[in-house]
Amino acid sequence: MQVNDEIDFIELLKNPIRLFGLTYIYFLSVAGFLGAYYLWNMNDVSKNGIAPVVLKDSTQFVQDISMQRGALIPPVNVAEVGKSSKVLVDKGANLFKANCASCHGDNGMGDGPSGASMAVKPRNFHSAEGWKNGRKVSNMYKTLQDGIVQNGMQSFNYLPAEDRFAIIHFVRTFANDFPLDSSSELMDLEKAYNLSQGSQLPPRIPVRLAMLKIEQESMGDSEYVIGVSKSIGAAKQDDLGGALAHRFCVNNTKIAAALYSLKDKNVDEFIRIISIDPVTLGFKSEVTRLSREEWNALYSYFSKINKKS
Repeated sequence: MQVNDEIDFIELLKNPIRLFGLTYIYFLSVAGFLGAYYLWNMNDVSKNGIAPVVLKDSTQFVQDISMQRGALIPPVNVAEVGKSSKVLVDKGANLFKANCASCHGDNGMGDGPSGASMAVKPRNFHSAEGWKNGRKVSNMYKTLQDGIVQNGMQSFNYLPAEDRFAIIHFVRTFANDFPLDSSSELMDLEKAYNLSQGSQLPPRIPVRLAMLKIEQESMGDSEYVIGVSKSIGAAKQDDLGGALAHRFCVNNTKIAAALYSLKDKNVDEFIRIISIDPVTLGFKSEVTRLSREEWNALYSYFSKINKKS
């Protein structure tokens, strides 16, 4: 059988079906090349060109209360400050800029820079829609007094009452359809907050600072418990009280904590409290069977430890 070394193109033109075998090999080679190229560059192809947004744990977003000194809020005449005046509006303009503009914007449109990060957009004072407490002076005073926590509106109860009324009257210049209060509504406001008598604003500290102070104060208690626990463990049995402690004390740490709360108790209270639930306090249940003389000895022994600690 004779095999041709060269392709007979004339014969291929006469019989095109024979070209299928050649095109099959061609497309298979191209597909293989593209597949190899894809696999070779897979790391670059699958790489995201935009850095993913990493959301922080929302439980880490803690907004603590601010430090606040105690102060006397001076009294006001609600019948006077409840009505707008040029003096109050001018005063309110400066107070609004210092306390409110960062969220509500200089023109009260709710577009302040700090408001952009809030979950609930700050109030647009030009709009009459959606006011939670209402738009009267008495309603707005309640908002400044109590705040609206769920909307991110803080309380401004640290400001003098007259300053809050001044802010309200300035805010009411942003629109001409704010409703007016009746005399009875202003009097109800006075009764609700005792504005004619003034009030004492208690001091407050941030929660984190309060927790730190409590922790520091409790360090002394911890040292006491450790010291008393060691003393009980090293109780000498040459006297009745020490021997009873050695016999009936099971958990020295629990007993030491109990003794801290029993420092100022007399022997009768000491017996009564321990007898109610001795096991929880670290004693054997049999301690309730002690005679009066033994209770006195045990009480005397623990009293000596308390004085040393």
